Amino acid sequence: MSTETKLSSTDLRGLLTSFWDESLEIESTPKGLLFTMPASYPDGWQVVLELSQKTPRGFRLSDRGKTLSWLTGQGQNIETDAMKQHLQRFCVENFLKEEHGVLYRWLEWPLDATDIHVFAEGLVAISRLEILNDHRAAEEEVADSTVQRIFSDAGLSPKRKHQLHITKERKVSVDYFVQQRRPVALQILRTKTDFSGTMEKWGFRWKGLKENYPGLVPVMLYDRDTQIIDPYSRHIGETECELFCGYDETDRIHEKLASIR
Repeated sequence: MSTETKLSSTDLRGLLTSFWDESLEIESTPKGLLFTMPASYPDGWQVVLELSQKTPRGFRLSDRGKTLSWLTGQGQNIETDAMKQHLQRFCVENFLKEEHGVLYRWLEWPLDATDIHVFAEGLVAISRLEILNDHRAAEEEVADSTVQRIFSDAGLSPKRKHQLHITKERKVSVDYFVQQRRPVALQILRTKTDFSGTMEKWGFRWKGLKENYPGLVPVMLYDRDTQIIDPYSRHIGETECELFCGYDETDRIHEKLASIR
């Protein structure tokens, strides 16, 4: 004997609205209303919004700084160029603004629940940027471990984060530095955006360092899988460096180190 279960649109509507009703909490505060949304940050905590009436018909909806502070707490640097671009895109797509770490949006009376829902969706999307921290850290760890292994195989012990003088007053830090017959300064290109701007800066730095350290061998490495180097940036790298290649091109790096010992 079998029974058939039919789900009607009324049943489904009742199921979803009951979930919304059970998860909704509203609290009055001196500033306005705090309320929960049926949405969560990656750690499982519900999104809590604040709605404050600022004018007879104007309301300010905000996250009270929760989203960006949560990202920072996960180790994500929200001040990098890449993060700023991601944040700007999500803010535009979800009609958000940012001020002193607080994400907010202005609403007018009569309020539209869709605007509140889109705002919460934007907060959750921004909070998911925490995954970039793990990916970037993993990528940089692979690059650094590869470089360290290359130096070890070559019998060299480089200094890490070593500071070199461009002028008496101006210094620059390089990822790896080896003092030998011809000193080697090795830098891993870590930016994910604005390659041309970053390479222009390093082009000027290499010029100054080569003038101050006769015989200096500049080496710059990048990730061929995730960093697409434009022709202008590549020209700077290949002109100002004695070796500009992917960190996984270990044979080329070994050959360069062997040729200058």
